[in-house]
Amino acid sequence: MSFLGIQINDVAITGVADGQVVFTEPGCAAVEDGRILFGDAALRLAGKSPRAFFDRYWHELSEKPVATDIDSLSTQVDLAHAQLEHLWAKAGVATDSAGIALPSYWSRDQIALLLGICEEIGIPVEGMAEISVAATRRLYPGHALIHLEMFAHATTLSPVDQADSPSVAQSTLLDNVGVVSLRRGCIEFFAQRFLECSRFDPLHDAESEQQAYDRLDEWLSQSKSADDTEIEFVSADGKHTAQVAAAELTGSLRRYYQPLLQSLRAHLQQDKPTVLQMDPRLMNYPGLVGLLDDLPGCMSFVLESDAAARGLAARQTYLVRQDSGITVSGTLPWDQAPAEVGGGQVSVTDGAAVPSHLVAGNTAYRLGATPLRIGTETLDGEYGLSIDRRHTGVSRRHCGIEVDGGCVVLNDYSRYGTRLNGHKVDGSVVLQVGDVVTLGDPPCELKLIAETGPHGT
Repeated sequence: MSFLGIQINDVAITGVADGQVVFTEPGCAAVEDGRILFGDAALRLAGKSPRAFFDRYWHELSEKPVATDIDSLSTQVDLAHAQLEHLWAKAGVATDSAGIALPSYWSRDQIALLLGICEEIGIPVEGMAEISVAATRRLYPGHALIHLEMFAHATTLSPVDQADSPSVAQSTLLDNVGVVSLRRGCIEFFAQRFLECSRFDPLHDAESEQQAYDRLDEWLSQSKSADDTEIEFVSADGKHTAQVAAAELTGSLRRYYQPLLQSLRAHLQQDKPTVLQMDPRLMNYPGLVGLLDDLPGCMSFVLESDAAARGLAARQTYLVRQDSGITVSGTLPWDQAPAEVGGGQVSVTDGAAVPSHLVAGNTAYRLGATPLRIGTETLDGEYGLSIDRRHTGVSRRHCGIEVDGGCVVLNDYSRYGTRLNGHKVDGSVVLQVGDVVTLGDPPCELKLIAETGPHGT
């Protein structure tokens, strides 16, 4: 009998048993001629029949109604149940126990719904863990660790505590930053290039748009293999070609990447370099890994696409099941040798543009050896910036900015929190030119620049 590790990521729901992938399938469904189709078969209908295509039921897992025109499939839970039952039958292995790696953003109600589905299907769930914990199997000495997991409609950033064994206190959810939005951005870029090069719009009707999505992975692969390449599209009107520059594609996608990059900046530690333990799906999108590696003191380690399922299978004896029911294991032991990451020699200033001034309104405060204290009160003789009390949610000594080891570092001391480029700072963070620090309500915005300017008073 075998243990089955199941990884619930709606980009590819994956099962691993005896070291082998026994199923992997996108978490989506479509209805055609009164039949329900899942995975790749459903994706081939997404553009042609968008109203009969469903791809949010794993992300939102609830009793929310869906219009499938099939009586037995009337809610999101029904679709999830049908697909998991289909995959369970597809596994074709004798399984006496199973473990599930879950999205970190799922609520208790969603976990309960999944366990109910498994019980009805007959999947013998032994335990569960968050994907970030299940996928983390080795220590990264001298480095902070953040696990990145990309889903269809979201991405999670999970800082991993490596003190004794991997554990995650809290993950950050970037909603609507996922595979669906990135692929849409890629399609729109390629469609624009076809318009410019051959006056042909692949998005002019549903049939053509579906063909474009079917070719997308091929076009992305071509774009990554050369700085400049030619792609083609064959329609009823003939063959159309477009010239694609990899740098232009990366540039067009930056607006899709920015929420991820900015959120990561707020999580980076000032006192040590950071390993970004990456979902391999991030590598599919041109320039993204390079931009991640350009963050201050960061380096990327790419995991297997089924890392969480394999991580559960390797450590099944440590999954927690109590008399009261199944719980989500908060930690699992290391089971692989520590990673070799250069002994922590990566500088946290690598790639960073170091700011010289903080701008508040019409005043620029020089940043240097003397710490700049920010809050509603500053002490006599202290180099500080006083925030008007009309901004609620600002502490007397809210935060400070100082130069440390060549870096400009913000330290948050407040009860209310400080935001960097819209994302809450986790203790301290290295600042760069162009950053915006926000505190209070209404928001008080402080901007970082690298220009000469007057001292604040």
